[in-house]
Amino acid sequence: MRAKRTVVAYASAHGSTKEIADRIADGLRAAGATVHLCDLTAAGPPDHTAIGADHLVIGSAIHNGQWLPAAERFAEMVSNERDGPVWAFSVSSVGATSTFLSPRVARFLRPRTPLPRAVAAIEASGTLRDHRVFAGAIAKGDWPGVGRIVFRLMGGHYGDARDWGDIDHWCRRIVDDNR
Repeated sequence: MRAKRTVVAYASAHGSTKEIADRIADGLRAAGATVHLCDLTAAGPPDHTAIGADHLVIGSAIHNGQWLPAAERFAEMVSNERDGPVWAFSVSSVGATSTFLSPRVARFLRPRTPLPRAVAAIEASGTLRDHRVFAGAIAKGDWPGVGRIVFRLMGGHYGDARDWGDIDHWCRRIVDDNR
């Protein structure tokens, strides 16, 4: 990858998505990209230079089936204003290759999970190059009361379910696509 300006923008609720964004940024830097990390949940909206970057990767934690509000707002700007390709990732309880729910529940949910609205908007704009879903990490206090009960009923287990090999593989796909 030639040294071009790449933005990795993310919205994280408990830090798991941020760590995935960091890993993706490190992989892109190792391939020669100049990478700027953009925390979408930080004070104030990101400037429009993020949208105009040579390469854009955007990701968010999933809550109630959708991206976090800050990521949704940024994705709307991206879908309306960006011409170049966008790579998107979502961090949820069920990823493409791993989960912190029971395997039976994951097999049931994977094919039935629709694209978050924000990703669908980017896809509709014609700029979405790829979307990948990764499982995140969860601690006991991350889900409130009733959510904890549902989590346990779905065979959930606390801990880190991120598949770093899958994340690295997806990052290499981005690098190869940009050559």
